[in-house]
Amino acid sequence: MGASEAIGVRFRATFEQWEVILEEYRASGKSIRGFCRDKEIPVSQLTYYLGRRRKAERESGFIELVRKAPGGIWIEAGNCRIHVERGFDAELLRQVAGSLS
Repeated sequence: MGASEAIGVRFRATFEQWEVILEEYRASGKSIRGFCRDKEIPVSQLTYYLGRRRKAERESGFIELVRKAPGGIWIEAGNCRIHVERGFDAELLRQVAGSLS
């Protein structure tokens, strides 16, 4: 058990800092445990803030578009992520998006 998983250990961060941490996690491609181990953040806290963000996204009805790669974009809706490259099939994307809602 790492230091961040010890009982009673809390990681202190402002709401704005958590937004940055959540973006870093999503961009990292790591598992929750791996990311938390590297950043010394308790897994329970990261999952709590991920849950808060997902709930807010569902309630807002908006889908977040995040430009991560020079040749495309990531489309995020709840816990689903789709990477779309230039020249994608728009009809196929509509069908996929429709199946996620």
